[in-house]
Amino acid sequence: MGRGGGSSYHGSSHSSSSHSHSGGGSSYHSSGSSYSSHHSGSSYSGGGYSGGGSSGSGGNGGCVVVALIFFGALFALCYQIFSLDTYFKVQKSTIQREALDSSYCTVIDEWYRDDWGDWINEYGEEKNLEEGLKYFYDKTGVQPYLWIMGEEGGEYKTEGSVEELGKKTYTEMFGDDEGHLLVIFREYPNSSGYYISAVTPGYAAETTVMDEEAREILLDYIDYYYEDENLNEGALFHNAFVHSADRIMTKQKTTKEILTTVAVVVIIIVAIIITVAIIVSRVKAVEKQKARQAKAEANKAETQKRQQEYVEYIDSQHVSVTCPNCGSTGNNIRRATVGYCPFCGSAIKVDQNGNVVVKSVERSQ
Repeated sequence: MGRGGGSSYHGSSHSSSSHSHSGGGSSYHSSGSSYSSHHSGSSYSGGGYSGGGSSGSGGNGGCVVVALIFFGALFALCYQIFSLDTYFKVQKSTIQREALDSSYCTVIDEWYRDDWGDWINEYGEEKNLEEGLKYFYDKTGVQPYLWIMGEEGGEYKTEGSVEELGKKTYTEMFGDDEGHLLVIFREYPNSSGYYISAVTPGYAAETTVMDEEAREILLDYIDYYYEDENLNEGALFHNAFVHSADRIMTKQKTTKEILTTVAVVVIIIVAIIITVAIIVSRVKAVEKQKARQAKAEANKAETQKRQQEYVEYIDSQHVSVTCPNCGSTGNNIRRATVGYCPFCGSAIKVDQNGNVVVKSVERSQ
């Protein structure tokens, strides 16, 4: 016997709540306080599923990368913190609850009952299921008991009938103990996509922890994980009880609070990105200025070097000669040119080899 899928209705009385699912499903309401929802589902048989499933869930370049990283991290953080995959699918917890005092609950060794005999079977399903049920108890102080009904429960096909069965069975099982939570799950054989789940808390459990909202949370999580085709039955209920316990015992942020938090984080991230962009821009500007200064200094040094080389070259082309006419010394004349003796005015020609030739005795006036 495997599980099927479908749509749902659910309702509640003073101490019992239920969800019912059917393939074509319409919504139903009970008198008093009630819940209603509609789900499409998937069918499962022999360890596998068929049918539908649930849908869940430079500098400028550097700034873009930083922005992508930050916003990616922001989305991942929000997804984890605010449980965005179930935020709109599961009833939100709007109040802060305290765990039930242990004096109200006498713990029993039995945690579940599988009338089919093979819903919770091998592959560690039993251990996984009991871990989830015990986690729920540790978190809330309310001990859950899961009853997976078999074929003998075929007559219970309405919200009211399952809720009445829950109240009756709770009294038979726990008597005056007020700290337990009976969860009945009934899937109809030969009717693909039909099932119903109901929760019945004891008085102390209901008034302290398992109020109407908390019961709705647990039922919604059962619906949510029922439609997850990757889970076996043990994991289905393990996840439902673990996550419902966490949500029941934690007041969730409202949509306004979430948006405010996200807005503040976005503002901070944008401010960081702008600051980083400004810093990067300034660093680049300083680097460019330093590069320009280094280039100017290099050009200046190169010019001075060339000037010095030119001066040295010019100096190397002059020779110091003695005037052959008056014998004065210190006449500095360039090779292959004609110079004049400053004392006697003689024109002194110096050839390429530095040899002196007197062209005239006296420089013309």
